[in-house]
Amino acid sequence: MDRVLIAGAGVFGVTAAIELRKRGHPVMLVDPGPLPHPLAASTDISKVVRLEYGADEPYTALAERAVEGWRRWNRDLGPLYHETGLLLLRRTPFAPGTFEQDSFEIVSRRGHRPELVDGAAVRTRFPAWNAGRYRYGTYDPEGGFVESAKAIARLVAEARRLGVELREGVAFTRLVDRGVGIISGAGEAIAADRVVLALGAWTPHALPWLAAEFRSTGHPVFHLAPKDLDAFRPERFPVFCAEIQNTGYYGFPAHPESGVVKIARHGKGRPMHPESPQRSVTAEETAQLREFLAGTFPLLQEAPIVHTRICLYCDSSDGQFWIARDPDRPAVVVASGDSGHAFKFAPVLGALIADVVQGRPDPLQSRFAWRPGLRPANWQEATRSPT
Repeated sequence: MDRVLIAGAGVFGVTAAIELRKRGHPVMLVDPGPLPHPLAASTDISKVVRLEYGADEPYTALAERAVEGWRRWNRDLGPLYHETGLLLLRRTPFAPGTFEQDSFEIVSRRGHRPELVDGAAVRTRFPAWNAGRYRYGTYDPEGGFVESAKAIARLVAEARRLGVELREGVAFTRLVDRGVGIISGAGEAIAADRVVLALGAWTPHALPWLAAEFRSTGHPVFHLAPKDLDAFRPERFPVFCAEIQNTGYYGFPAHPESGVVKIARHGKGRPMHPESPQRSVTAEETAQLREFLAGTFPLLQEAPIVHTRICLYCDSSDGQFWIARDPDRPAVVVASGDSGHAFKFAPVLGALIADVVQGRPDPLQSRFAWRPGLRPANWQEATRSPT
């Protein structure tokens, strides 16, 4: 079996390492470390898991497989996925083409049981919300969140258990000039039969031939300490998206360990290098959060902000993942382009990447293919469209 070298132990890299090792390949996984890497997008307390993808049925089907995978990992690796449900609320009525209506129709048609909720239901069941403003929405009991940094730590441990050779302290600098392999930051040449570059937000900076296809963007994340913790427990405050096509805001119930309520913004973001000294939340972003809280969650309007961070995305040019062989370097697979929505798919990403490494066909490969120069006018997620 081909020896596979994977650079980057984030969610793409570690899941690929596990899957390829299960398929019999000798695998080396290298990362600058420590793991979970403190600058990686996944190194946070939570990430959303949801079935809802608007009218995009292939992503919905992939999300179904991922949810089953999270449930399996809960059994095999210990609790990671908290099935709190997902609340999608908006201020104006449903209409065709809105994320909420399209999601409700697709998810319902596929045999799931999301509920329609109105202002009265919001007021009764989810009292932290401004029910006079958010009067239209759905609740899906199958959504929730995963403890993301904890998940990466457990997946790294699982990779080691399976026999993946893991080398922390090894940074990717470039590919070797001849043959197959990489040159590390220390100048070491590491050879392999196949290379997977899973570099996350470092992709456009480390791979100059792809700099025009990706951009690294920073997005604000806030951890708040509510005074009334009971109002933010999962049964009354599930994972939410607040008219996300327009506002970009989403968030989580009080965390089971720290009690903080995390709220973040899934928007266009700011261009940012992963190691930028400006990687911090701005006063403007904080003011925008306070304005959002005032109209949405009055109980959080004055809540102390106890922690902030910038979550780094690696945006592809169309918001889709990029999992493909480099046509100019046939032994190299690039697995990147998370575009801010990859972590929920962790249980299925490894197989998608391994299939490309092995040359196995998969219906989704055309969607995640090598596609230089593609510049759609608008992304599916309106709030994230670059135009």
